[in-house]
Amino acid sequence: MEDRMLNEKESLALISQMILNTKKNVRQNAGVPALLWGYATILTSLAVYAGVVLLQQQWVMLGWLLIPILGGVGMLWLSRREKPVMTKTYLDRVIKYIWLIMGLVCFGVSAAAFIYNIPILFFVSLLMSASITLTGCVADYKVYVYFGIAGIILSFLCLVVRAPEQILVFAANFVVMMIIPSHMLNAENRKNECKE
Repeated sequence: MEDRMLNEKESLALISQMILNTKKNVRQNAGVPALLWGYATILTSLAVYAGVVLLQQQWVMLGWLLIPILGGVGMLWLSRREKPVMTKTYLDRVIKYIWLIMGLVCFGVSAAAFIYNIPILFFVSLLMSASITLTGCVADYKVYVYFGIAGIILSFLCLVVRAPEQILVFAANFVVMMIIPSHMLNAENRKNECKE
């Protein structure tokens, strides 16, 4: 195949098409992991809440360790699922690093909460809402941006509501900022696949 120089219009068209393809790839891969981590967090929250209310023992708080366990196992399962080979783009890497950094910060803050008295549910809720918002900005998916901002605002309820009901507010915020918009994203992706 012969290499040829592209003119200005062709170059711009190629760049625009590559950007659109990248955004499409990012959108197609964002919904399922967000649902996985969102449901892991909600189920763990409800289990911890039930344990706190029924048993009234401090050791029940160790149940929060189920989030990284359930999420990690789920991500391992997801990575082994058969999927089409796609080229990893710069946007894919940006989103990966957003979640990696925010996840590590959440893990660090969570570990610190076992030692220091800090409003952990507020911080985790705020950081995860910011992550969804940033993902929406990078992927140009406005639903993630709007629901992420709603999650940021709702995070502050964790500072107002007292334990143990604070756990329910935390779980409800994950429904708002992760579950609802991710189901909307997956539905939109399925609809677009049917059109193609």
